[in-house]
Amino acid sequence: MRSVEITDEEHGFILMMRTMRLDQIICVMMLNNFLPKELPNKFDHIVNIINLNFNKSYEIHTIKTLIEFISMHPVYNQLFQQHSLDEMIQKYQTNNVAGSDGVNELYLKPYTIECIQCKKQLKPTFSHRSKTVMSLVRTFKALISTCVCQDCNIQIFPNFYIHNNKKIFTVESIKNDQYIYLNGNQIFEQNLLIDFDHQLVQNTVSFEGYTNAYNLKIKMIFERQNQSSSVMQSTSYNITYLNERNFQMAWLLINVVKFFFMTTNEKSITIPMSARDVDECNDFFLMIKSDLYEKFVNFWTRHQRFTRTCDPATCSRVFIVDGHQKANRLICQHKNVFDNTIPELASNVDHRFCQHHQPPRASSSAIYQLIDGNKEIDLDRSALIQSGINNISKISSYGFLATFLNCSVIVGFTEQPCSEGSECKDFIWICLTRFGPLPAAMCYDCACTLKLFVEKHFGSENLKSTNFTAFLPSLSMAIDRFHVKNHKRAMCKTIMRPDHECHNGIYNAINTQVAEQGYCILPWSQAVTLCNSDRKCGGFALTTDRNWHSAYDKNNEAAVSLYATGAKRDSTTNLEWTALDKKCWMFNT
Repeated sequence: MRSVEITDEEHGFILMMRTMRLDQIICVMMLNNFLPKELPNKFDHIVNIINLNFNKSYEIHTIKTLIEFISMHPVYNQLFQQHSLDEMIQKYQTNNVAGSDGVNELYLKPYTIECIQCKKQLKPTFSHRSKTVMSLVRTFKALISTCVCQDCNIQIFPNFYIHNNKKIFTVESIKNDQYIYLNGNQIFEQNLLIDFDHQLVQNTVSFEGYTNAYNLKIKMIFERQNQSSSVMQSTSYNITYLNERNFQMAWLLINVVKFFFMTTNEKSITIPMSARDVDECNDFFLMIKSDLYEKFVNFWTRHQRFTRTCDPATCSRVFIVDGHQKANRLICQHKNVFDNTIPELASNVDHRFCQHHQPPRASSSAIYQLIDGNKEIDLDRSALIQSGINNISKISSYGFLATFLNCSVIVGFTEQPCSEGSECKDFIWICLTRFGPLPAAMCYDCACTLKLFVEKHFGSENLKSTNFTAFLPSLSMAIDRFHVKNHKRAMCKTIMRPDHECHNGIYNAINTQVAEQGYCILPWSQAVTLCNSDRKCGGFALTTDRNWHSAYDKNNEAAVSLYATGAKRDSTTNLEWTALDKKCWMFNT
């Protein structure tokens, strides 16, 4: 047997291996290179991390001797130098090396390799064209692999499967959600979708605004890296920007899928084949919107079954309704429409006019236009699909009506073009009672008018008595505490007050102003920012009411109440309030 002599460097390496495994030595040197030398007790930290991770009990002198030995010998030190795989792959791709297309930073595999129907084990196959992953702080390339069962005509992707030309999400596939791919050339990292969720909820950011901000951020990050990276400087690298339409549709579809699985016991749901096909997606949303609303109402009106944050003594005791015209929702400007969808309310057809010239009336769920031949077409579709966000042929006055439970949970909502009346609120409650139970008491800013309307018209053609409206005469009604001080009717000073004895204490310890808080009460600094950026904001009002400030001020900052452009704010009727209108100038803090 031929003997092989080893060098001194190799002998030293063998001695190190006898002291510690190679993977552990690599981790020791990675930690040594990462932690600054000025860090107090640096070697103690390294020993603790290694012992904890590998379940060992190395002494500090062992680790310290090993680090010093490797650092003093250039040959060993070079062995443990860190290299960026991302930069190596980018350099390989951007230098146009033959056959480099298959090398990417990420490889997405099917969520299962077992056929959905026949349960046969399948072999994944990677596509030849790479996709771009849109992550929170950068973009990079990835390859998608799929499994195909020829016998069952099924193709399995990372997030869904396709069967008979139908794209199907399952309970199992949606769990594989670190990266979301529906179709096209872009993959969305889950962290990006989560970031948009919070930007939407906390800052009311639009898809357009978020996309523009993201693309500018990615460009700036890329330029900064390009200045410091030798790989970027020596190669040409194209930036792929976030596509607003694809991102919006992917976000909508994924959240529809999640909501569907959250509110039902179904195991699968079919979505449009192409997220880029606007017509197909709009048809899908129009088809499911009523069903989704029913599930939404049914789920949240019964939230006391699973909530852990609500007070059991007051949860779902009262519901609060309020209407606003603050949403910048564009609708078709055609005015010859009527509403025929509410059987409990009187017909909105004006018999003074012929069928071709009805006066403007509108409904929240379905709007119909009288056309030649006495046929009806769904104008809600027109309002949703027409393009052109600043199209002057459309109007943007759209009322938004919402129903809250007193525990700050929204349990119903609707939109009402150019309208915010008591009949609209009746319509909300009628819809709600079809899908979920409501409390026996309610509040809103003009409950007195509604009470008079119900007393006068219930059982008549204007408000028919049905199983869905039977609760209205016995419904306990009160004006919320925020608005009741401004009401002048005699009933408003007695039975319409939430604390009146006739209500038997049902409104005690109830926050009757939850609808106002949800819409237009903000700290001063946030109100200034919002009002300056929203052309529909007409200004905000300040008050000297100590109880109001005790309820809404946060972090020693005064809260103010915003109001819409055109809203009447007469301080002479309530001396505790002062209105500051936004005119041709901007507020500042």
